[in-house]
Amino acid sequence: MLRKLLKYEWKATGKVLCLVNLALVLITLVGCCILSTDIFDNEDALPLALLLITLYTLSLAAIGIITLIYLFLRFYRNLFTAEGYLMHTLPVTPGQLFHSKLIVGYFWVCLNSILGIASATLLSFAAAYHFVSTHGIEIADQFILEMGMTDPSSAQDWSVWFQEFFYYPPLQFLLMILILQLVCNFSSLLTGYMSILLGQLVEKYKQAASFGFYILFYVANQIVSSAIILIPCMRTLLATDHFMKEYARLLIPLAIVSQIIIGIIFYTASLLLMRKKVNLD
Repeated sequence: MLRKLLKYEWKATGKVLCLVNLALVLITLVGCCILSTDIFDNEDALPLALLLITLYTLSLAAIGIITLIYLFLRFYRNLFTAEGYLMHTLPVTPGQLFHSKLIVGYFWVCLNSILGIASATLLSFAAAYHFVSTHGIEIADQFILEMGMTDPSSAQDWSVWFQEFFYYPPLQFLLMILILQLVCNFSSLLTGYMSILLGQLVEKYKQAASFGFYILFYVANQIVSSAIILIPCMRTLLATDHFMKEYARLLIPLAIVSQIIIGIIFYTASLLLMRKKVNLD
């Protein structure tokens, strides 16, 4: 029965979220086309460049927020409004209902993240390629020297330079960022689901209570994660001259572990809450 629930959930969510993710793909393609032109080759174009970067960043954030809000609203409407009368009469367990929402929802937020990382990576490569092809590799090397990063002539290739600055080789760094984003997605999705489940235990103003729980858990998550990550590493970070390198080496693995722990706690609590009987709106 879980397979049927998943199939139904794919079809229902795909109608909206496919368009949302398609918008991100189109934004990336348009950005690559713009970066391949000479539009930013003069100083007068700096305001336009800042505007486009701001709009791109806001677009990435908006797409992620829209995806989460849609999944949260669907979770609430499908299980705790009039639709819930039908869903709860199906020959399925509360755990199966919950897992169908969790699996499909997690797929969509992960797809958002993967496309977002791929988009930022492609745009970075497009900008770097255009800069090198326009100004030459010597100018690019000089730019790196002026930034105070390293001497590009002493590195065998760009991979070595990247590792000197970010501790990890490029592919491993991207993999670490991807893993961090995936575990953050898991805890973020469960934060919303658990907030909705707790809100249903309140007799009145369930939607407001759910929103309040979400804000509370979000702030608590940030405080706990920051404490777990920063406190053990603060002395090391302050004492080093290579902040970014030590940041990547120490904080990214700790952030991954902390979000896994928080995700497990939220997942267990959500399963327990799904078993409670609630009055549907």
